[in-house]
Amino acid sequence: MTEPRIQANPAERTSPDLTGTTVGRFIIRKWLGQGGMGEVYFAEDVGLKRSVALKRIPWARRADERSRRRLWHEAQLASQLNDPHIAAVYDVIEDGDELFVVMEYVEGQTLRRRLDQPLHMHEFLAVAEECAGALIAAHGAGILHGDIKPENIMLTPAGQVKILDFGIAHRLEESESSTTLETLPDRKFAGTLAYMSPEVLETRESDARADIFSLGVVFYEALAGRNPFLAEGFLPTCERILHEDPPLLREVNSNVSTGLERIISKMLVKNPAERYATATDLAADLRALPSVTVHSQTPAPSRWPAAKHRRVTRRVGGLSLVVLVVATLLPSVRQQARSWLGLNSVPRTKQVAVLPFSVVGTEGEMAAFGAGLTETLTAKLTQLTEDRSLQVVPASEIRARRITTVDDARKGFGVNLALGGSLCVSGDHVRIYCVLVDASKRRQIRAGSLTVAAKDPFTALDGVVREAVRMLELDVQPRQREALESHGTQVVGAYDYYLQGRGYLQNYDRAENLENAIQVFERALSLDPSYALAYAGLGDAYWKKYESNKESKWIENSRIVCQQALRLDKQLSPAHVCMGTLYGGTGAYQDAVREFGRGEAEKTYRHAIELRPHYWAPYNWLGAFYFRQARYQEAAEMFSQVVALAPDSFRGYSNLGASYVESGRYAEAIAALERSIVIRPTDYGYTNLGNAFFYQRQYEQAVHAHEKAVKLTPRDPLLWWNLGDAYYWTPGQRDQATYAYRQAIALAKEELRVNPRDIDVFGILGICQAMLGDKKSALESIHSGLHLSPEHASLRFQAAVVYAQFGQSSEAIEWLKKALSAGLSPSRVRDTPNFDPLRADPRFQESLRMK
Repeated sequence: MTEPRIQANPAERTSPDLTGTTVGRFIIRKWLGQGGMGEVYFAEDVGLKRSVALKRIPWARRADERSRRRLWHEAQLASQLNDPHIAAVYDVIEDGDELFVVMEYVEGQTLRRRLDQPLHMHEFLAVAEECAGALIAAHGAGILHGDIKPENIMLTPAGQVKILDFGIAHRLEESESSTTLETLPDRKFAGTLAYMSPEVLETRESDARADIFSLGVVFYEALAGRNPFLAEGFLPTCERILHEDPPLLREVNSNVSTGLERIISKMLVKNPAERYATATDLAADLRALPSVTVHSQTPAPSRWPAAKHRRVTRRVGGLSLVVLVVATLLPSVRQQARSWLGLNSVPRTKQVAVLPFSVVGTEGEMAAFGAGLTETLTAKLTQLTEDRSLQVVPASEIRARRITTVDDARKGFGVNLALGGSLCVSGDHVRIYCVLVDASKRRQIRAGSLTVAAKDPFTALDGVVREAVRMLELDVQPRQREALESHGTQVVGAYDYYLQGRGYLQNYDRAENLENAIQVFERALSLDPSYALAYAGLGDAYWKKYESNKESKWIENSRIVCQQALRLDKQLSPAHVCMGTLYGGTGAYQDAVREFGRGEAEKTYRHAIELRPHYWAPYNWLGAFYFRQARYQEAAEMFSQVVALAPDSFRGYSNLGASYVESGRYAEAIAALERSIVIRPTDYGYTNLGNAFFYQRQYEQAVHAHEKAVKLTPRDPLLWWNLGDAYYWTPGQRDQATYAYRQAIALAKEELRVNPRDIDVFGILGICQAMLGDKKSALESIHSGLHLSPEHASLRFQAAVVYAQFGQSSEAIEWLKKALSAGLSPSRVRDTPNFDPLRADPRFQESLRMK
């Protein structure tokens, strides 16, 4: 039985809550908590259109001049720090007798909250490296944090570390600029007791090694599940910090390697002279851990004599020199050397997803520019995929499936690397940060940054591409480098508009973004009428407009500009993607397919495969095209290629399983679908699995799978229809079937109000109405769909089911013949229980021999 959890000793709030008030240009939305030297609120900056955190001196200390000076002090120090792992300070404002620091608002959870559940080792190592990186930046600027603890370490939804609350930070004594800041008389004894170093506790002189000790306490707590020094009361805790060594980590957590235990033990040495001298040294040892973790046969630290320990420390210094030399080698040699040294190596075979770049400090055009930068970087890297060792997920796939995290990219596309970053706008310049993450370990393995003028898109993109190439350790030939540096136009303004357009398309679900995308692509073309990339982008925008309102004119507009892009550049990948999207989308509407020609659509997909034969996405496109055309064997062949090229992608297995179901290969379908569900449980994975059981008349197992599908996506009429059929044929479940069919009907009618030309929904509606005995409505629904698409194989089959349900054998058999002639699989007819009353009819048996 779960016990309720309460907050121990909740802090009293005696100062008035500012929620709902306005301070300067900031609207305060809610109180977040109390940290360091002040209360913290979540607020909106109405001027710069961004969310921020406001730190305010508590009400009880409003008249305390020392507290006010400390808040100013914090802001002065933290504002000098510019690192992706440190929460930024933007401004200081005074409002009457109030004083506020405007800080970066960091979404996510504190490490303290995360430690409610055990950390996986790879997650801990990623957090540890980034914490060390934050200290490197702070100490490099001559600043000591002074209060490192789990509450001051934030983990963003993307898994990035952000160090918060330089509320008691102070200058390191050796800093050249130390005279510029006033000394705080009480700074020596400041911090949180259980994380203080011995020298801070004894008010002796402290330096960067005090932060390293505090971070060591955090690391120990994360791995052991408890603070190594915290005791019942102030004096016992002090005694432990000053005189007691904590138990060896491996005694409380056997998953900790000897190498990691040695690092943390060194961080927690009482004498600062025996600790890591710098955070840089600490980070180097952490980065070198993989070889120790996997291969080490080193005995436990307690068996090492002191002299040997010192020699190992010197050897690490020598290793640092080797690493420096490695950094100058060619990429292929550098990769081998990194592997030999046990560093975070980039895999030789690279399946890469470029995740959306976030923008800090602005919205509007720069936000659109950042999103466009993501898409264009993807396109640039795609140009290097002639080498089969590199494959890049198309930006359209990332966008369509709203992939924003490394884990989503790994499960959705089977990638082993994710590339992402952020743009921080400051005045006329943009600071761009790039990170490369090992998707399987969710661990950052490379990082880089650059600063460019905000109005120089060419330099921004070129710099980001160079950083990506460097981090991925790609061998780029001179001709490839020339192509990478080509922007498709020499007109800076046109390129800027193009990037904005691609950015607006990242969030095409908002109508205003579609309009903005069309406008800026058209502006780009007005500046450079020969800009092929802009035509391809405009074609994408027109297609999204069609998807939004189903006005057929947008199909023609999209076709015209996509073809113009191809005329200007026959090898332009975005132009082929534009045409592929057009044909793929119109495949659901047979009149559109006839207009453009099935052969032409198939040729487009085949050409995409020729351009990138080692990438899974074109095979998936062609497989989906075959599936819609009821060419299930060919679809299965394409989806098998998807699985071979992206074995960790749930989508490939799910699509392969669906093709096997339609072909009557149920055992193979179940194996593929169960594999898909293991990778990621999805609604369509479960519903396809339910269908495989259903056609084998294993109705109870079908019900179980379909119920899981509906639970995941309760507003999809197709899922409710499938569940209704499974209930209907399960003994004693007809009442549940009635409810499921009614749910499907209600949801189908909702969808038809949004899109009255959705033929798939007409089929669902007709079947469910028939199963409830509403003949008139069922026939109206089916024939409404057939009026829109008379050759649709599934609709013809559904018409046969409706007539069979009402005992009209002749009509049912005629529609079955029409469905089979349009490509429907005979196994679907053979295994559908609705046709059981017809099986003795010679006409029915003859229809099954048509194929």
